[in-house]
Amino acid sequence: METILLRDRPGLSGAEAGTFFGALAAARDSMGDVTRDIAREYGLGPRGPWLVALIGRGPISPNEVADLLNIGRSLVTAELGQLQDAGLINHERSSVDKRRVLLTLTPTGMAVAHRVSDGLVALLDNRLPGYSREEILLVGRVLTDLGGGNHYG
Repeated sequence: METILLRDRPGLSGAEAGTFFGALAAARDSMGDVTRDIAREYGLGPRGPWLVALIGRGPISPNEVADLLNIGRSLVTAELGQLQDAGLINHERSSVDKRRVLLTLTPTGMAVAHRVSDGLVALLDNRLPGYSREEILLVGRVLTDLGGGNHYG
């Protein structure tokens, strides 16, 4: 497959690319507004509520979490320790492979995951009322591709 460089496409200048990435930074700040109070309430780092949302999708191993977030195992271990100390996650042995640990949410963790989800949906509803569901999902695909294919939370 031929690689098409962005600079080979007509109509996108360096200033426009800068505007795009500036908008991403502002959007990230808005997403942080959704999770900041939750993180403070439970004594978590800024990534903590996102981890809860990720684990809320279904049982996942610590290694899978590290891979999805593209961070080291030791950092994931520290973050998961905070989640466990806050009473948000359980560690369970896989019924298929007893050596494998799976993470699930406690009832409190499920409530936090719902708060994150509800806050993000409200953010989209409030800030993007003129966009269709398909347009929003397309932007999600673009950002997933920009992030190297990883998406979590």
